[in-house]
Amino acid sequence: MKNIFRNILIASVVLSLNCAPIVAYAMPEPAPAAQNDKAKAAAQKKKEAEKRKKEAEKAKAQREKQKAAEAKKREADKKKAAAAKENAKKQAERDKAAAERAKAAEERAEAQAKKEAEQKAKEEKAIRDYEKYQERLENPRTEVISYFNLGLRLGYAAMMDKINGSYMGAGTLNQSNALQQLKGGPGVGLDVTYNLEYGHFLFETGLDFRFLNSTSAYGFQATRLDRTYGATYTYLFDNLRETRNMLEIGIPVMFGAQFSRYYFLLGAKVHYGLPMGYSHKGQYDITVDDPAYIDPYGMGIFDLNGQTNQKMVFRQPDVSVAAEIGLDLDEWLQAQPDKKAKKAKVKPGERLPFGRQNIHYRVALFAEYGVLNTNGTPKANPVDFDAKAVEVKNSNTLLAMNGDTKLNNLFVGAKFAIQFEVPGKKERPVPPPPAYAIYSVVDSETNQPLEKALIETRATESGKIAMREKQITPKGLRQKHALGNFTVDVKAENYYPATQTFDIEEVGTTEYVTIAMRHRPVLRVRVTNKETGLAVPATVQILRADVADPAYNLATDSATGATKQMLEEGPKYSLHITQMGYDTLDMAIANIGDSLNIQLVPVKKGEVFIVRNLFFATNKTRILSRSEEALNDLYMYLARNPQVRIKIVGHTDSVGKDEANQKLSDGRANEVMKDLIERGISADRLQAEGRGETQPIDTNDTEEGRQNNRRVEIEIQ
Repeated sequence: MKNIFRNILIASVVLSLNCAPIVAYAMPEPAPAAQNDKAKAAAQKKKEAEKRKKEAEKAKAQREKQKAAEAKKREADKKKAAAAKENAKKQAERDKAAAERAKAAEERAEAQAKKEAEQKAKEEKAIRDYEKYQERLENPRTEVISYFNLGLRLGYAAMMDKINGSYMGAGTLNQSNALQQLKGGPGVGLDVTYNLEYGHFLFETGLDFRFLNSTSAYGFQATRLDRTYGATYTYLFDNLRETRNMLEIGIPVMFGAQFSRYYFLLGAKVHYGLPMGYSHKGQYDITVDDPAYIDPYGMGIFDLNGQTNQKMVFRQPDVSVAAEIGLDLDEWLQAQPDKKAKKAKVKPGERLPFGRQNIHYRVALFAEYGVLNTNGTPKANPVDFDAKAVEVKNSNTLLAMNGDTKLNNLFVGAKFAIQFEVPGKKERPVPPPPAYAIYSVVDSETNQPLEKALIETRATESGKIAMREKQITPKGLRQKHALGNFTVDVKAENYYPATQTFDIEEVGTTEYVTIAMRHRPVLRVRVTNKETGLAVPATVQILRADVADPAYNLATDSATGATKQMLEEGPKYSLHITQMGYDTLDMAIANIGDSLNIQLVPVKKGEVFIVRNLFFATNKTRILSRSEEALNDLYMYLARNPQVRIKIVGHTDSVGKDEANQKLSDGRANEVMKDLIERGISADRLQAEGRGETQPIDTNDTEEGRQNNRRVEIEIQ
């Protein structure tokens, strides 16, 4: 350490000796006067040079500043020009967008106008079509109705022959002794035809099948000469029956008319016969006139060995004139329009619409007579003999005698037919064009359309809904409607309900229905804190002078403190406002359309108020759930007034022991404080105290008084 101090001291001395000449050299020596003037002049010159230099620098700075200003101005002008160009571009874009919007609006307007024109043209066409349809209903055209018929005919058939000729000797018939009796027989026919009905006119054609069976009885005498012995044989046929069958297919062509349920048809039928046969049945006597004997003698009665189902030949065609007269059975057999109306009958001649009622029934009497000779049988003897035998060998149809025997057919009887109606192209009914009602709702004072309203329409007489509730805008509402009288009910916020009736008398018309609504006064109430001006969520009761209970219970908005209510005109009203932590307010309402700004006075420090609608379990500290509203109001009061501190005081009635009541009041006050803390109120703002039964506010002799004494109070600290 000593060496360090010593070294520092030596270094200091050396430095002081070395610095002395330098200091002396730096100090100026005294100068003479001339030198002083020269020095002054030099200093002045230097000063002026420095001044000029500064001025030059200043001028340079000024020039640079001016140059910078000019550059800045040029830049600003450039930016301004660019901004102007950009603005012009934006303006052009805005103009273009505006033009596009205008064009789009014009196109929309044109499209709307076109749509409205098309709709109007469509409605006008619907009206014209309906008027034409109504005219056709009033002056209906004659309808063409087609039917397919299936008919069955049963009756009497006869083949009427006209025998002409004689048979004498070995091959002759003595006509003078011939007898003929027409018996006839059954006939059956089947029709498959088409029937056309045009007004009263009828036409029928198709296919006709018929089977005819006819029997004729003949009696005649024939003689035969035996040339070998000279004997003459006489044959007496007294009951020869010839049965003929004929099956024909034909085409009827019939014309007629129908009046109500009755109809008739006249015309002709062209038939073609199919190969059928004939058969004989009978007996004959033989008498012999032999020259060897004095008197003729008989050989007895013999059965005719006649022909059975032998072929007959017919001339084609068989043309018959035909007639048919009958009636429709729809009146009795047709399906009824209404099953429930069992007594309802189809009117005479009525045809029900196509469906299961398209089957119709007919019954008729008919007659058909062949006007042409249908006999085509080749000429032949009615009976043939064997030369070596006495008996008749065989017999032929008598239609073959002489080859010119005429045959005419007859068929009469009854017919039953089923008709299948062919549904023609029915004209679709043209529905009546809809009528429209155009609704508009306006303010009765300003006559301006309402922004929004609810509208419903019903039939005035029946009350049936014609238009369910819809919202109507200022543009109005267009609605289809049937004909009739209607009542429209309209509701709108802040307006009295309105009702109006209107008529729609003709289809295709438009009825303009304008409903004027009277503005309804609205009472508006805003509740604030008088000291802070903040909104107060409060319960607002509106009382009627003639009614004990509140007419309306309102709650103000927690953010704005406002509420509103429409009141009926006539009664007098008053306000009753209560809110925890504020003085109660009562005031009369002068005008039901007023806007009231109510300022509630907050409770001051030291003041006490009771927490209403706070409920506990009997003789317990548990808070019941129906106390939620009261607890929330107390919490909101403390949350909106953070500077307020309170003491929660519990009270009981006098029932029970003092110690138990004291403990119960302590517990209830603490439960309330605990609930507020759980809701977010700081614990240092709350106190809880129980005072048992020591501070009653009412008598303990009645239940009502004891209920008032069981309370929780809030003391502002």
